Amino acid sequence: MPAPAQIQKETIDKFLEAWGNSKAQDTMDLWSDDFEQQLLPFSLQQPVRQREHVELLYPALVSNLTNWKVDIKHIVHDADNGTAAVYATSSADTPVPEEKWTNEFSIFMTLTEDGLKVKKLEEMVDSAFYQRFFPKFQKYLAGSGAFH
Repeated sequence: MPAPAQIQKETIDKFLEAWGNSKAQDTMDLWSDDFEQQLLPFSLQQPVRQREHVELLYPALVSNLTNWKVDIKHIVHDADNGTAAVYATSSADTPVPEEKWTNEFSIFMTLTEDGLKVKKLEEMVDSAFYQRFFPKFQKYLAGSGAFH
């Protein structure tokens, strides 16, 4: 049985606040030990990533985005199932020449049974933005020595 709606809402609010403040560690602190992330749509052919993998990538992304802004447009919380859907837009400056971060997306969160952590995060991204930006960003990270 899922946690009470208020406990879930507090976790969702903490997650959205950390995300909006671009604080990678605060966001990751809300992930369960068995956290999984899935990038959508499936046409992008991205695998489900376990926490250990996302813990490497997420801070590298966040630390390279400046002037980060998230505009949350809509939140749907299904307390009976311990889930939430969030529709948002975001913008930021990036280290990639002539590339701004401009993403429109939805996230689908599944909380742990106790409602205190995020167990699964599915992210429906703007596939045109993703396909244009991320190869350039990965090349930048490889050249900067971020993963060496």
